[in-house]
Amino acid sequence: MIEALALVGKQWFARIVSLCVVGPICAGIASGVVAPDGSRHTTFLTSHSMGSGIVALAMVLGLTMVMGIVIGRGVDRREGFLNIAFVLGWVAWTSGRMGEMYRFSADSGTLIKVAIETLIIALAMLIAMMLMTKPDKAGSEPDDEVSRFDCSFIRASLFNTRGIASMFAALASGLVISYLLGQSDLPGQSTGVGFFVGIGAGLIGTLVSTSMGKGSDQVAATPFAPIMIGVMLCGVLGPVIGMIQPGSGGLLALIISGHLPGYLIVSPIAWSMGALLGVPIGHSWVEHSAQQVTNAQAKPA
Repeated sequence: MIEALALVGKQWFARIVSLCVVGPICAGIASGVVAPDGSRHTTFLTSHSMGSGIVALAMVLGLTMVMGIVIGRGVDRREGFLNIAFVLGWVAWTSGRMGEMYRFSADSGTLIKVAIETLIIALAMLIAMMLMTKPDKAGSEPDDEVSRFDCSFIRASLFNTRGIASMFAALASGLVISYLLGQSDLPGQSTGVGFFVGIGAGLIGTLVSTSMGKGSDQVAATPFAPIMIGVMLCGVLGPVIGMIQPGSGGLLALIISGHLPGYLIVSPIAWSMGALLGVPIGHSWVEHSAQQVTNAQAKPA
């Protein structure tokens, strides 16, 4: 009883710190990054001064990673994921509009910078999640294999048929969901689209992996790792697709007409936020339903 209350206390303390302290600090750091026209409609690497943008990005990622690692080791990994997502959500919610950024600089260079920034943020978050597990304790929590992110487990989960299938299912579904839901580049919708992409990818990626495991005597639970990586890759692939269709030449016309593709309205930081916050939700729905079916089948007629 006391241990359970202590755990709940740690969880809520961590959430208060991330939502009321670290999140606003990181959002304040990000607010100092301005576009070439002096507005807030920019990302870290597309800002007026790339040097100051890189410094601000490093500060935001550094604070977020340290906080996430401390919470992940002090409470548990899932709580670490959640609180990192809260901080990233603060930054994404208070950022500028992606459409206005493209309006000012609708060229291939901007799209490349957005893809690179998304990749940097994703790699930083992956490193933070890896460091949440002490190397000597990797694999010592059999009740939560799903949230493992140590190097050996990631390799094992990615280099097998189910892992690869769930990652590509998350990648494909994430791009489709963002395209369908992304109707406006307002920061709130950009953040919301990232969140719903995570939920949808968690659902579809887990469904694909679970269906591929049917027929086996013992089906291991689908891990978060390949699905989260698939969602993060959406943010890297989206700008690359944008360079091909509509291309930098047609980008401005789509912005003016209000038809900017949904995968281009999600900010780089919102993709990682969606992966960490949305994927566990979608994943849990599928796993819970599958467990109910298994329990029902196990009951004697």
